[in-house]
Amino acid sequence: MKPTNVNNAIEDYLSGRADKAEKKWLMEEMKRDPELAREVRLRQRTDEILADREILDLRNKLNVIEMNKRSAGTIRRTALKTARYAAAVAIIAVISAALYLIVSPDSSPDKLYSAYYERYESPGAARSVTSTSNTLMENAIASYSAREYDKAIGYLEQVINSEKDNMESVFMHGLANMEVHNYPVASGSFTRVIEHNDNLYLEDAAWYLGLCYMMTDNNEKALRQFEAIAASKSRYNKQATRLARKLR
Repeated sequence: MKPTNVNNAIEDYLSGRADKAEKKWLMEEMKRDPELAREVRLRQRTDEILADREILDLRNKLNVIEMNKRSAGTIRRTALKTARYAAAVAIIAVISAALYLIVSPDSSPDKLYSAYYERYESPGAARSVTSTSNTLMENAIASYSAREYDKAIGYLEQVINSEKDNMESVFMHGLANMEVHNYPVASGSFTRVIEHNDNLYLEDAAWYLGLCYMMTDNNEKALRQFEAIAASKSRYNKQATRLARKLR
């Protein structure tokens, strides 16, 4: 059964009027279409907030009635003004919350990643372009700079195998794997850089590791990582503070 109007199907579902066939169709569509599922959740949450608003209105009316009974003259007028002000503030807060849910940007990992990830520019990129030597590391950096990430990974793995303590190659290996969305491997590279604890890439590795955790659904690890960065003197502390707030 396919309804002629998806909007009506959503309204029927949220109001409890949908029959079994219509409800089953909508559930299957939500599984196939994340945007539709998000729209249904937003409408459901908005309905809940508006219902809360009605409760607030009722409570405020009862408060006004009670104050009318207890007050007279100036006291009565002051109490009424206070009640109206409180009711207005409560209603504005509820409506603002509903609007925030509807118009605020998606806080999914993909959206947050797109907003906060910036491609790392290797300091060795310029050197690699002008160098006449053909070392593996120079080729790796040149490939990374040219956005040929698979080639860069191949060169970097050769460097890592021959130079265990070359943290530049390990760090760049993590970056190249991030660019091809291989976040688990990238996480391992950044963790190795941090555990080495005696190199120039600790600050950057910590930040990118947090992003990798976020993209592998390790939200608790990501939150702890960003909170640690936010509490440090890292140049990423402001971004980490904002991201931690979104992940809580």
